[in-house]
Amino acid sequence: MPLPDPAIWSEHVRRVLRRYDEALLRQVAVKLFKPRNQWPLDELIERNVATVSNVAVVDRRLEALDPAGRRVLALIGHSRQPRWKVGNLLEMLVALGDAVDVRPVLALLESGLLYPDLPDSIPRLKSFEQWLGLGGVNGLAVFAHPHVTARALGEDLGLPDLSRSHDAPPQEADGLEWPLRLAVVWQQVAGAPLRRTQQGEFFKRDLDRLRADPLLNGAAAEGIGEIPDAGLLAVELALVEGLVQENDGEITAAAPPVAWDRDLAATLESLWAAVPRLEAWNTCEGWRGSGAGANPYPSAYLLALLLLARLPEGGWARPEAVELWVLEHHPYWVQSRNEDRRSKMEDRGAAGSSSTRSALSDPRSSTLAFVLGLAYPLRLLQAARDRDGAWLVRLSPMGRWLLGVAEAPPAPAAYPQTLLVQPNLEIVAYRQGLTPGLISRLGQFAAWKSLGAACTLQLQPETVYRALEAGQTFETILQTLEQHGMRATPPALVESLRTWADKRERLGIYPSATLFEFTSAADMNEALARGLPAVRLSDRLAVVTNEGAVDFRNFRLTATRDYGLPLEKCVEVEADGVTLTVDLTRSDLLLETELPRFAEPVDPASANGRRQYRLTPASLAAGQSGGLGLRALEEWFAQRTGQPLSPAARLLLVGPLVPQLDLRQQLVLHVGTPEVADGLVQWPATRALIHVRLGPTALVVAEEHVDELRKRLRELGVGIQG
Repeated sequence: MPLPDPAIWSEHVRRVLRRYDEALLRQVAVKLFKPRNQWPLDELIERNVATVSNVAVVDRRLEALDPAGRRVLALIGHSRQPRWKVGNLLEMLVALGDAVDVRPVLALLESGLLYPDLPDSIPRLKSFEQWLGLGGVNGLAVFAHPHVTARALGEDLGLPDLSRSHDAPPQEADGLEWPLRLAVVWQQVAGAPLRRTQQGEFFKRDLDRLRADPLLNGAAAEGIGEIPDAGLLAVELALVEGLVQENDGEITAAAPPVAWDRDLAATLESLWAAVPRLEAWNTCEGWRGSGAGANPYPSAYLLALLLLARLPEGGWARPEAVELWVLEHHPYWVQSRNEDRRSKMEDRGAAGSSSTRSALSDPRSSTLAFVLGLAYPLRLLQAARDRDGAWLVRLSPMGRWLLGVAEAPPAPAAYPQTLLVQPNLEIVAYRQGLTPGLISRLGQFAAWKSLGAACTLQLQPETVYRALEAGQTFETILQTLEQHGMRATPPALVESLRTWADKRERLGIYPSATLFEFTSAADMNEALARGLPAVRLSDRLAVVTNEGAVDFRNFRLTATRDYGLPLEKCVEVEADGVTLTVDLTRSDLLLETELPRFAEPVDPASANGRRQYRLTPASLAAGQSGGLGLRALEEWFAQRTGQPLSPAARLLLVGPLVPQLDLRQQLVLHVGTPEVADGLVQWPATRALIHVRLGPTALVVAEEHVDELRKRLRELGVGIQG
C-alpha cells in the first residue's frame, strides 16, 4: 500500500487535478497560491504541487482555515494514512465537539489542501458539490498531501487528560507479532491461493482453513488482550499491505513490501497506516465480509490513541476510561445508545430505567479490544498493572513517533546472530534478533511451524524451490543462515540445500527456441560435431536459442506444434497389432514421453527412417506398475492412432486374467460345403456323433464315434477318407 511518501502523493495530486474542470482548477489555484496571470493548465497543476511542499505558504493557508479544517488535517497526519473516508473524518470532528457539518471538508477541497478520491464514473469534475452528491459521505474518500498534514500536527484537538499516576515498570511488545503472522499468510497463499466468490466472500473451505490455522489464530506471544478472527485480520492486513494480491477473485502471493527491507519502524509505520483501511474486519465483530455498510471503527481507533497521546510525560490511563470516552463522544455509539435507551423505555412502558446501562457493557464497543489486542502487539503502547491488577496503558516511544508526537523512532536493538540451525533441518529463530526483512527471507525458503518467543521453521524441498524461483540462490540462502546463525551451519543441512538447488539448476527455461529432433543419437552427435550451436536435451533432441545461427538448408523442417490444440493422431498400428510406427511429420514432444511408458523402441528404425516401438509383456507390465491401466491405454490408442486397442495388445495386457486354456487332441472332419456341415449337425442320426463345430466346414468327432459315423454316412452314400 502507498505510504506517506511525498513523491508518490505528489503524483497522485497531479492525476486528480488533471480531472478537474478548467474553471474548478483555476478556482482552487486562486485560493492556494493566487496566480497573477492566466497560466496554462499544466503549469497551474505543477504550481499547485509545488505549493503544497512550500512550508511557508502551507503555514499561511493553515492559519486562514477554520479550526475544524485544521483539525481534519491534523487527524489525517496523526494516522499516517493520507486517504480517509469523509464519513470517518466527520465522525471524529463530532467527537471533538464540532457540529455535524460537511463544510470544513468542503472548505479544504476548495482551498487546495484536500483532494477527492475520484471514482472512474467522474471523468471530469465540475464542482465539489457534484462529487459530494454522488451517494453520501460514507462512500466518499479524500486524501491530503503528507507535507500539508505534517504542518498541521501541532493543532490542539481539545481532548481531555485521562492520566493517572503510576510508578510500576512498563512492559512493551517487540512489534513482530503481526509481521510474523503476515509472513505465515504469505507462505500459505504461496502454497495454495485463496479464492473468493462473486459476492466477495471466501469459499467455505478457505474460510474454515483460515479460522482453524493455529499459527494465525493462536494467542500472541506478548499479547495482553484478544481479538476475534485473527487469521482473517492477517489476510486483510496482507491485502492492504500488498503482501498478497487479488486478481479475478483469487488471492496470490506478491513481493514483500519495500518497508519490510528497511527496518522495524518502517514496517510498523506501514501497518499503522493500514489500520484505517480495514473494511472487512473490526475488533467487535471480527470478520464481517465485504460490503458490510458503515464502518465507524477506523475513527474510533485513531481517537483512542490520540487520547493516549494527550497524556503528560510519565502519565498512564486505564483502557476502560479511553473506551468510555469514545463511547460517550463518538456519534455512532452515542446514537446507538440513545436508540437502545428509547427501545428499552418503550419495552418497559416506563419513563426511564432505574439506571443507565454502562457503556462498557455495550457489545458494539470495540475500543478496549483494539487497545489491548491490536495496538499493543503493534508496539504502539506500553502497559503496566496497577495495584488492583488492572491494566494501565500509554503510548510507547514507537507509538509516539507513529502518532506524530515524537520526532524520531527509537533506535533498534542489534542482535545479528539469532538463528539456531539444527542438523534435522529445523531452524529456531529467537525473536529478539528478528527483523521484518529477515522474517520475509526466512519465510521464503523455510516453512513456519510455531510462533513464540522462539519461532521454529523447517527447511523443505518445496520451500527451497519456491525461494529459488523467487530469485534466491543456494549462496544467498546459505549466507542468510550463516550471517544470522549462532554457530556453524550443519553439513547435513548444507548438503540438503545444495542437492535441492542443483536439482532446480538442471532446469532451463527458454522463452523461445528452435527444437531439433534427430532420428538417432549418432545423427545428433554428428550435427553437433559439425558445429550446430545447440544444447543437448536428450539422446535425440537438441535446442537452439538463436535460430539465426543455424543454416536450415542442412536440415529437414517438419512442422510447428501448437500444444494448446487436441492431441495429433500420429501413430500407425502395424498388422501384428503390437508394432507402432511414428509419423514424424505429425508427432510432438509429448509423444516422446508417452510411448516409453509402455512400449520398447525398435532398433534400427524402419526402412523409411520412421521410428517404431513394440508392445511386449514386459513393457506393458512396466506401464501398469506406473499407473497405466487398460482404460488409459484404450484412450491413448483412440487419441494417437484413431483406432481401438488392438486385440494383440489387449491380450498382452490382460493375459494374467485370462482363464486357463484347454489343449487336447481331436479328430476333425472336413466337409466340402457349409450346407453339408449343417445337414450333419441337424440330422438326428449323425447329430449325436458330432462333438463340436469348429467352423463352417470343420466338425470335431470323438474317436469312439468314428465307426458309427462311417456306417451312417454309407447309408447316405457318402464316403470318408482316412
